[in-house]
Amino acid sequence: MAWPPGIRNLVLAAVAAVVTSAGAVAVLLHPEDGTRKITGTVDAAPGLAWSIDAVTIDGRAGAEFRDPVAGTEFDMDAVGFVDAGDTAVTVIGVADGSMLRDPMMYGIDPATGATRWRAPADELGGCAATPVDGDIICFTSPIAEVPALIGYDVASGAITRTPTDWLVFSLAAADDRVYVAEGDVESDDVRVHAGTLAEPDSYWTRGFEMGTLWEDMPSDALDVSHGQGLLTLGADVAGFDLRDGDPTWTAELHGCSRVTQTFDALVLHDHTGCTGNSPTGAEILDRTGHTLVATDGEGVHDLTFDRPADATIPVLLADGAYDRRDGAIRWTDSDLVQTGPDRNGGGANRGTATAVLGDVALLHDSATRTATGVDLRTGQHLWRRNTDRFGTVQGWDGHVAILTDATGLWAVDPRTGEIVWDIPFLAVDADPDAITGGGELSAKGDGHYIYAARRTIIGLRPLGG
Repeated sequence: MAWPPGIRNLVLAAVAAVVTSAGAVAVLLHPEDGTRKITGTVDAAPGLAWSIDAVTIDGRAGAEFRDPVAGTEFDMDAVGFVDAGDTAVTVIGVADGSMLRDPMMYGIDPATGATRWRAPADELGGCAATPVDGDIICFTSPIAEVPALIGYDVASGAITRTPTDWLVFSLAAADDRVYVAEGDVESDDVRVHAGTLAEPDSYWTRGFEMGTLWEDMPSDALDVSHGQGLLTLGADVAGFDLRDGDPTWTAELHGCSRVTQTFDALVLHDHTGCTGNSPTGAEILDRTGHTLVATDGEGVHDLTFDRPADATIPVLLADGAYDRRDGAIRWTDSDLVQTGPDRNGGGANRGTATAVLGDVALLHDSATRTATGVDLRTGQHLWRRNTDRFGTVQGWDGHVAILTDATGLWAVDPRTGEIVWDIPFLAVDADPDAITGGGELSAKGDGHYIYAARRTIIGLRPLGG
């Protein structure tokens, strides 16, 4: 087939291998031998249930874990896994410049760290972040000899191939449907399909006259995670109904602006100038594309974890909290906006909310070096403390928020600000390169967690349970 203009410029090295049938294996690499208390931690801290090393599993020096969602066509240096319930699915490969040599998909038992299966994972353009009908669904890169959707059975690793003549550039999943975006983006000739792995267009197909340059293709062009579909290509944004694909609204981005979705199909349109990436205003759009609330100034909140309890929890913009249904102002708080520069001279007038956890927002003001918990229903400050340490919220089990930084993991009670436990990486493994920051965490519930770094994945669980 003839590749669209610009594709060849993206291909840094041709890969001749084609994804083949899975060679499923069941090898217990780290037998479960009881949960070990981590030295120096409090009794409330989970213990180390298991630890697995990419080099030990793969057998090659330099082997590292990668997130399947980022694909394997190039090495995007994205660390992580897909949490598929009873199996954590990850990729292991060896970084070679911009490429990932001989990547393999692995299914890991989250209770023991055992390798349940492995299967070839060459030439994947990307994978959905959630399984569909028991499969992790991926798509082949544009240079694959036989374009296809690829399904990895979560339980066994068995591969199902659905050949297609589509030029797929993005894929997502929700509610046991797979959504596929394909077409020639440089000709504004794009379609989105909804279906299954076997029949990816079985529910519906809709065309969109929008596009961008291939080299400007965003990694998250298709988003279906918040109750509506969102397709973003270049300056064009389109919302669509997940049930039938009907387009519901369109918008145009300017400069370096961006859009992000939040609960109940609301979309934040952040007007960001390219010079210094400084926000110049923002608006929140409802599921019909109408402006719910807008601000002409700065104060956009960059939430790394966004999990409001329900639609009665207000949405934050600048120094205000607004009703998600009608945009009415519920309360205001000047602490929602950072008014002074941080220690590096930046960050003035940025939103301070970093996470929404049920009915509580966590604020971090790097200028005053304070962390604050706010009741989102009333605007009341629940707690406030001075701190030089405030990491990224990566997990929440309904009780504690789990934060990570370059040194370790720790749990905070969102309603009190109390640090419930703290686990330094060096207390788990004395090798400073074994477990590092920048990884991915999944809260499995009841005090069970998985944390993946480049070289090591660990399982944590309550002592004696």
